[in-house]
Amino acid sequence: MKAYDSYEEAENNARCLKQDRGWSLLQEEVFQASIEQKEDGRWGSKFGVAARDSIFADVMDVAGLTEAVEIPTLFIQPEEGLNRTEWQLKPYRTYLKQLQIVRVPGNHWAFLVQPQAFNITVEQFLRDRLF
Repeated sequence: MKAYDSYEEAENNARCLKQDRGWSLLQEEVFQASIEQKEDGRWGSKFGVAARDSIFADVMDVAGLTEAVEIPTLFIQPEEGLNRTEWQLKPYRTYLKQLQIVRVPGNHWAFLVQPQAFNITVEQFLRDRLF
């Protein structure tokens, strides 16, 4: 996130991002906790740019899964946003041998935008395995 002249400008920009569609009160609270006023008076992310950028480089260079995982695994997939294409799901389908994919309303941040549907999905997955 670049620096903004005011908090309002930063929030307005965030509300327009694809991954932030469906802005909720919880999402606003998370945004407020992740932004700070910088020494020059502008507003920006609390996360260091180098740390933020290098995690994306690492994810693209190193496979996250390389061996079969035999435990039940839930992938909660948003109806909109990111993590919905076959190339993104291929490693999960390949290595997670007991994978269950469940689509929920919302976007990339489904747990913020539609927390009730997200939580019900997690609860049902756990109940199915505990009883």
